This record gives sequence, structure tokens and C-alpha cells, in this order.
Amino acid sequence: MSHSEEKEAEIVKFPGIASISLSITPIGEFENFDMLEAVIRVYDENEEQIMRQKARSLQIIAKNLKLFIQNRTDLPINDRRMSTWFSDYLTKMGIKLDEEESYQIIKKASQALERVSKVNIELVEPSDLVSIETDVLANLIDLKSDHLMSEDELNDLLEKHQTPVTNKVVRTMTYINNGGVEHKDTLNLEIVPSEQILEHTLVASFKNETEKELTKVVISDIIPFAYKILDVTSKVGGKYKKELLPKGLKIIWKVSSVAPGKEVKVFYKFERRIPRTIYIRKNEEIRIVQDYNAIVIEKPEGEPIKRHFISEVINLLPVTLDELVIRDLIPTEMQVTEKSITDETKLIDFGQNYGINIQVSETNVETGTKHLKKYEIIHAPLIWKFSLILPVSDEDSREIAVTKILEQTHKEDTYICTIVASTPEPCKVICQVEDGLKATEFMPSELAPNASGNTLTWEIEEKLTVSLMLKGKLSKRPQPPKAKIGTKDYEIPESSIVIERKSKIVSIPFSHVALYRKASR
Repeated sequence: MSHSEEKEAEIVKFPGIASISLSITPIGEFENFDMLEAVIRVYDENEEQIMRQKARSLQIIAKNLKLFIQNRTDLPINDRRMSTWFSDYLTKMGIKLDEEESYQIIKKASQALERVSKVNIELVEPSDLVSIETDVLANLIDLKSDHLMSEDELNDLLEKHQTPVTNKVVRTMTYINNGGVEHKDTLNLEIVPSEQILEHTLVASFKNETEKELTKVVISDIIPFAYKILDVTSKVGGKYKKELLPKGLKIIWKVSSVAPGKEVKVFYKFERRIPRTIYIRKNEEIRIVQDYNAIVIEKPEGEPIKRHFISEVINLLPVTLDELVIRDLIPTEMQVTEKSITDETKLIDFGQNYGINIQVSETNVETGTKHLKKYEIIHAPLIWKFSLILPVSDEDSREIAVTKILEQTHKEDTYICTIVASTPEPCKVICQVEDGLKATEFMPSELAPNASGNTLTWEIEEKLTVSLMLKGKLSKRPQPPKAKIGTKDYEIPESSIVIERKSKIVSIPFSHVALYRKASR
């Protein structure tokens, strides 16, 4: 949920401390006390917001509030006084929590704080590092080192353990057939990056291809935490249920019956999150916490829509950290504007499949220290890349490599395509021009195929680099290249087709760049 959409709850003073005000804003349904999802804000004496946190349980809310206020004021917080305030505040919002229940929650939170304060950081929980947009369950990875790490070792460690990014949705279906037998099925769905940021959609469908009615149909999808569900709709499925799993958010639909030939469709809308890895070190101990930042949409009147995310971490641990490293992974369909990058920001590019890592590091981070960075986001130019690598034959392991790059220019109806190939033996390279597009220019011009039509072929003996300008409307996913050796055709398996965005380390042939510039004039 974006900041502008949140209706903030009443701001009240914390008892006995004039410099602290608080508000707790529930999000969605909150019948379950243990899983209350809410935004907590803390304000100073000038009513300036000094902390904002999303949390999924009352105990986490209580623990972080108590520790933050203690660190901020250097005053002990009485559990009974805090539990009375906690109960009264939630009751005013319609959350029935009596004073004794509130006291037990505050007491458990205090015990958790006391336990952490007496030991090393082995007992660090994700909630001990408060972030501004932690609205999914973070993973805590237990890593230890027997020596201080060098810069290269730290980079290797963070690359290996950075928050996993996946666009694979696991889908399951169960139903009872006419004979009363339960059937189960599982498949993977791929979320394809869209042309614009946040415009991701997914349609999950189930069709009864039998001649008889199916009953008690259950359809569920596991949406990776790298995506935030905005809306899920179905005409016949009714209200869906949500369940948090280690792999993501499970959406569950139940349909009482599906007639023969009928289809059930579920429509999802969701936005990308910014995966984040937080590295902390105290002496020789190392911990890595992983979570996500949501993208915020601003709609200034009379101005273009702006998007940004805020990377905020507050050290709520009652110890000074020797080192704190925050790495935000910008997905490949996004770019961070140049004005968002400061001198202390380090950019790390692991290639197109991972995106760009933005890293900020600090040393000797005292308890209560807040790290705050705002990064403005724009969408990155779309580029499709297909790589076909195959041996010459079963007996000859030497490789033939064919790469196809297709990029949209700034003009809506113009694309640049480049074919790069190398082969130790003569072969034929085949490029299919996509439906709706027409090749209008080749570079170098002497490599323009003689044959007309949408199937372009080149007979090569060693190397080939050719670019072509395409005009028209691309109506479906681009076609991968093919290679032909003798009478046998080779092409990329469907699963290996990738849609990627521009990366600093991509090397694009000169002919591609030249045509791109010409088309963009």
C-alpha cells in the first residue's frame, strides 16, 4: 500500500514522555491479534515523523516501540503503564484488547529485549532492524565468520546470500471428479516483466475438459515475495484466502463445481518490490537479514507520476554494531535516477539476470541510529535477449553460438534487432521477424538477405554480426533464433527464453547502436 493511500490513525502522546507521540494504523482486517498488520509511526515534539514501521504482530509492535522509546529518551519504560496505554489505544480503534492481555504482550516483548541485551547478536530477529516498508516476513540467515572480511569477501558473501528474486509462481489444483476421486495437479507460471513499472498482471485459469461436472475445485497460487498483491478477482471463486509460506504468499480459491467445458479464471494485479539484504557485524559475528521495500507512487497535480522507494533501517539492538551494510537490489525492469545516487552509494552490477545492487555501508553504528535513503525509480529500456549454444554434433563438442537481441527504441513503432553468431563449421542461421513487424533497413547493407518475407536466413562459415530496423507493432513475445546444420534444426527450449533489461555490462555491437541512434533521431 502506498503512503498516499494510508488513512493514518489518531496521533496520541506516550504517557510520561512529552517528546514522543505515536500512531498505529491497522491495514485490512485485524480480528487476529497475533497477526495484526499495521503501520506504526513515532513523532518528536515538533510532530516530525522519526520512525515508520510495518509489522505483522502486536508483540513486534510492542517490542520495537519500547526499545525505540527507551533508546530515544534514555528512560526506562514501565510495562504496566505501557500496557494500559496500549490497551486503551487499540480499544478506541475497535480492537478489543483488555489490559491483562495487553500486559502479557508487553511482558513478552520486554523478556525478548532482555534476552537480546544479555547475549551477542546470535538472537537478532528481523524486527530488531526496523525498516520503513517491511510488510512481508523476512528471512534470517545465520552466517558466521572467523575473521574480518575483506571488501571482496564481503561482496561475494552478499552476492551469494542476497534476497532471492524469482518470477516463478507455483500453482496447484485439486478437484473431485464424478467418481468421487480427488485429483491433484501442479505447474509453474512465469511472470513476464511489463513495459512499465508496476503493471504486472497474471491470469490463472482452470478448464474442465471432461464431459462431466467437477466438484470441490481448489485453485491456489504461491506469489513470490518479490511481488506485492494489489488485487485478485474471479467471477465465480468468491473471496480468496491468504496464507504466508516460506516461498511466498499463497492465494487460495474454492469453487463448488465446474461444468463440462467451462473455465474458471482468476486475475491478479501486483507490483514489484525492491529486495534488500542487510548485513550486520559485531566483533566476529555476522548476521544477514533479508526483506523488501515497496515502491511509493506520487501523483503531483499537473506533473508526471513519480515513483520512489525509501530504504530505511533503524538499529534497535541494544548494542553498537561494528558494521552495517544495506544493499537494495533494483530489478532489471527499473532504473534509479542519477540524482538519487550520492557519493557514499556504491553500484554493483552482477549482470542482467540480477539487476543493479545499490549499497551503502556504515561502521560503528550505535543503538537508535537511523539510516535513511530515498531513491527515485524510472522504467528501464526493454531489451529481449536470446542465446542459443549447441555442439557441432554428437561427436564434435565444439560450440555454435547464436544470440538475438531485440530492443524497442524511443519511438513506439520502431525496434532494432541484432544477430550475432559464431561457428567452427558452416551452418545456417535463421531469424523469424515477428508478426506485425517488417524489416526496413540492414546494417551492414550487404548482409541483407535476398529472400523476401518474414523468415531471414544467413549461410555462415565463421562469424556473423548483422542488425536490422523493424517497423510496426509487436503483438506477442519475440521469436528466438534458430540454427541449421545439415538437415537438423536447433532452437532454444521455451524455458530458456529470457526477457531482460539493459545492464551496464552488456556489450552491444556497433551496428545495433548505430541503427538505434538513427531510428531515435
